[in-house]
Amino acid sequence: MPKLISLCFLVLASAVLLLPSCATNANDSGFSKNPGPISANLIGALQDGEDPNTVPEVKRNFLKGCVTGASGSIPNLVAIQETGLLQVCGCSYERMVQFLIDQATSLADSSTSLSEIENSAFVSFKDLDDDFQKGSGEFSDKILRVFEQCIRDSAPTISS
Repeated sequence: MPKLISLCFLVLASAVLLLPSCATNANDSGFSKNPGPISANLIGALQDGEDPNTVPEVKRNFLKGCVTGASGSIPNLVAIQETGLLQVCGCSYERMVQFLIDQATSLADSSTSLSEIENSAFVSFKDLDDDFQKGSGEFSDKILRVFEQCIRDSAPTISS
């Protein structure tokens, strides 16, 4: 279990390091803004059917930070391949975004639009990254569980 938690924290911490370049202009920020091509080495992190040429900038940055940060911290490339790092990073992004949207939805009232809910979730995502950039960030147990589940789903042998 300690190996799972340390890998989870490593993936999570690595993933948020490249988010600041996502939101240089407040009007251009959001989970679906600035679509473009993803690096060929990150295509394996995408969901089935997702077009690698139209990946939103925040997702491209998250996946790049997650994969390169974790791979730089794990000395053996074979270990990265065995853990299914691309799948873990892709899953973690999708589930973290969904978690933040669900959280924003639960705090919204009936007059709140879907756009406002997504914006609120994105602000939470960016605030989390800002806290880590300042060195004061901590992941809630709920967010850690999102990443732990992705690690378990991608590499069941790690958790045993």
